[in-house]
Amino acid sequence: MAVPEERTKRLVVRALRQATRWRRPALGNPTPPESLPPGTRGPLNGSGTRVVTLTWENLNMDSGLFGDGSISFDWTGIDALPGLQPRLLLVGKLRAKGYGVGAVVQVAADVTAWEIAGTYAFLGTATPQPYVLNWVKQQFAQLNPPPPDETSWDLRLPVPLSPSVIEGLEERRQGKDFSLQIDTTVLLLDGGEPKGPRTQTYYGTHPTRTGQDTIRVSQNDWGQVLGRWERGVGIPIVLPLAAVEPSAERAGIVRHLKEARQKVDGADYAGSVASSRKALELLRGLSPATTPVPKDAKDRDVLQRIHAVIDALFSLASASPHVDGPIKDFEPMRADAVALAGATASVAQEVFAHLPAS
Repeated sequence: MAVPEERTKRLVVRALRQATRWRRPALGNPTPPESLPPGTRGPLNGSGTRVVTLTWENLNMDSGLFGDGSISFDWTGIDALPGLQPRLLLVGKLRAKGYGVGAVVQVAADVTAWEIAGTYAFLGTATPQPYVLNWVKQQFAQLNPPPPDETSWDLRLPVPLSPSVIEGLEERRQGKDFSLQIDTTVLLLDGGEPKGPRTQTYYGTHPTRTGQDTIRVSQNDWGQVLGRWERGVGIPIVLPLAAVEPSAERAGIVRHLKEARQKVDGADYAGSVASSRKALELLRGLSPATTPVPKDAKDRDVLQRIHAVIDALFSLASASPHVDGPIKDFEPMRADAVALAGATASVAQEVFAHLPAS
């Protein structure tokens, strides 16, 4: 009994899929990073970026279903390319082994942000990049050596991001660390020169491999990316303590400001404002300005003007505990907490600079 041609095609396709099962899950609905298997996420490197590895190998190395060799990827972090349209760079390492000369793959990726407000957000698709898996390296006036069996490339996949996407991510990131999920697709464009006989299956396919991994992006890493795009700026403020026997007031100010910063990261904005207020209260007593401060600004010296700023910040920080008048329903948001903590740290640095040396 003859088998219909359409059914034969379906059987062949099913057989090919079963023969090329990968070790990584295929592309599909986004998978939360915390639900991935322990081996998927990998260790953290020194900068706080999580290193992840994708390895795809043929179950039968001579099957010809993905060329003649194996490929592995190490996603190591992110970088940035400035321009009229900012581009996020996915940085990693590609290693290929066992391919013939001239073998070429095309690598692409979809990028999704996780651990942000609203669960996750798709950011964009990387521009596909081709990579040669094996080639002959020519030498001047010498015999060309045989190509190495293993080849490595530095991966740099650009992901174009519009200003609205960057702004939306910043609004939902809320200044915290987050994760990038990378859904990678690898297409074998050319298998290269054969090292031995190949099956007919090889010539009739352009196999594709897919995998899903995640990298951790710290506040510091993302701040550097925003800086290169000219979409953000970080201003470090260090509050030095006295070299010998630091005063209790100065140590208390530093401690309260550290708490204010930690509470911003923990989304406790009212608590952050309260910690900044405690620091400002100590600053008012530590200020070397002559008081009372003249009401007319033109009659104040430099220290008195600094003291006036401290009083204004203390008044702002005192708005949250009040339950009467125009500020009855005031509830601090992240911008209020960040502005108050940053301004308090800045004015504290100025006050410390004008204190007598220990």
